[in-house]
Amino acid sequence: MQFHVPRFRKDRVPALERSLLVRISQNVLTCPTTSCFNLLEELENFFKLGRKLSFFGDGWQFRDQRFERKGWVVPILGGEFFLEGRFGYRDGLMGGNLWFMGRDLDSALLAAERGQLAAAATPGVITPFPGGVAASGSKAGSRYSFSIASTYENYCPTLKERLGDRSKVPSHVGSIMEIIINGHDLPTIARATQRPSSLRAKRPA
Repeated sequence: MQFHVPRFRKDRVPALERSLLVRISQNVLTCPTTSCFNLLEELENFFKLGRKLSFFGDGWQFRDQRFERKGWVVPILGGEFFLEGRFGYRDGLMGGNLWFMGRDLDSALLAAERGQLAAAATPGVITPFPGGVAASGSKAGSRYSFSIASTYENYCPTLKERLGDRSKVPSHVGSIMEIIINGHDLPTIARATQRPSSLRAKRPA
C-alpha cells in the first residue's frame, strides 16, 4: 500500500492570505450579527484585507471607526458588516488533539463538547472544526493517490469485527470524538490539553 505524504507549501504566505480572504468572506460576512477584528495588533506582519473584502459592498462601502477601531463598513441585507483594515499573522502550531471514547455517540460527543469548552478557554488557542469537535479523526495518507488523508480504520468502531486483531477500539467503545487544538506554541497547546473542565458531564439517560 502506498501513501501520499503532504508537503509544506513554499508559498505559504500568499496561500494564507487567500485562505483568510475566502474564509472571512464565506464564513464570517455571511453570518448574522458578525463583525471581524484583528487581535494581533503588535505584529509587523499583516494582510491588508479590509479594503479587498469591502468590495462586496459594490461601491456602497465606506471607511469608519466602530468599536474604537478603524475599518470598513459594508452595507448588507441584515444591516452592516464591519471589519478592520489589517489582519496580523504569526507562526504557530496546529494539530494538537484529544480523543474521547464513549460507549455510544451521545456519551462520546458530550465528553468531547466539555473538553472543547475547556480547551477553547485557554488563551492563545483555537479549536478550528465546526463546533470544535470532529467525528472523523483521520490518518495521514490514503490508498488513493489523490487524497492526503483518510479514515483511520483501526479506530472505527463499526469495523471492529471486520478488522479483528488490527482494531484498536476497546470492546466497550461505540464512538470516538476528537478535538483539534491549534495554538501559538507547544506550551500553549499543552496547557489547553490539560485544562480541566469546569462543567461536569451528565451521563445520557
